[in-house]
Amino acid sequence: TKLTSLVCDEATVELHTDSTLVEPLKPLAENLEAKRYEICAMMNGKGGCFVTMATGEDDEPYHRVIAPADVSVYRMVADKMYEVAMVIDKKIVKHREYRLIRHHILDENGTLYVYYYTTDKSGNEEYLAEWEHYKNDNVAYYNARNIGVAYFRSPQDSRGLSQWGVPLNFGCEEVENQIKVARNNLDEEMHLMKTKLFADETVARKIGTKDGERFDLPEGIYTIRKKAGVDGTLIDSFAPSTRYNDYKQKLIDAKADWEDMVGLDRGFLTEAEHTAGATATEIRTANTKTRSFVKKIQSAMLDGIKATLEADAVFLNIPLDLYTVMVDWFDAFLDEEAQYNRIASAVDRGVLEKEDELRWLYPNMTDEEIADKLSRIQAQEQTNTDQALERIL
Repeated sequence: TKLTSLVCDEATVELHTDSTLVEPLKPLAENLEAKRYEICAMMNGKGGCFVTMATGEDDEPYHRVIAPADVSVYRMVADKMYEVAMVIDKKIVKHREYRLIRHHILDENGTLYVYYYTTDKSGNEEYLAEWEHYKNDNVAYYNARNIGVAYFRSPQDSRGLSQWGVPLNFGCEEVENQIKVARNNLDEEMHLMKTKLFADETVARKIGTKDGERFDLPEGIYTIRKKAGVDGTLIDSFAPSTRYNDYKQKLIDAKADWEDMVGLDRGFLTEAEHTAGATATEIRTANTKTRSFVKKIQSAMLDGIKATLEADAVFLNIPLDLYTVMVDWFDAFLDEEAQYNRIASAVDRGVLEKEDELRWLYPNMTDEEIADKLSRIQAQEQTNTDQALERIL
């Protein structure tokens, strides 16, 4: 989605360390970077997600992103989890669903116990031969003091209704239904507003079908018998008046309400108003709420990334004081000055044309408006040049 892209585009996750003991953790940092879009989309769409380390068939570690519906938290004190069960695989065998469960328990001594078992869809323990080998992976991690699972929580305000976070559109059900209704009405009006032509039967040929003969006519043209005194082949046309503009305005208003409820600026779903002549800096300033919301999501992502790597360090037996986590977020709003300097320099060197610079400065101008502005700039430059020459001569 657009918001996920604003949060995650060009973001990088790095570990800063002087110790070789941290090397096994670096691929997991890269894996988190690769999965940032998946994690962010689940935060935005479901309110949050659980992430834990797993190993693939090649024994290489990676991160498994798990939806809240596939996790049961049995014990939690404040914000710290002490017992968690996660569905890490599902399989249908003879029309019956089996689930592979990974269960984590952190005891009062700080020891983490991890073990596996198989259940049916209702949570009753079952046997599936191909998953029995997982029981060999049951293990205890002494002095772990960590549940081995991290949670990424959406920063959207849950109004005290959920400790696990809520999706970005929390509380927007009614306005989203209004958007759907307005869209459906627009589609219907678009169909109704098509002009219908009524032509004399003599202009159409008949074709045979299994149901008999019918006129072979394109959509929107109908045959009618000519009345006495009517000349020509086109007898009438009908273009119904519609409520298209009313429905379009209702759609725009509903989208604006959605933006306000989520906490975004006008222009995220709707078209930004009065920006045809706005500069990139002015547009950036108009996105204050959206910029603030993006930063809140990035902050929540950073907390989750740090918690995930701490959990990974438990499994890899890496001391937490040997590294620091750095996440570099690309800020599409604040990096514009540097972008402009690069563009202006490229224009000076002849790599880009003046039109490219104007399109960046005025992103909502049409090609005609850009061409008109360019001609006025060139005319002024020529005037300045002529005046300078006159003074010299």
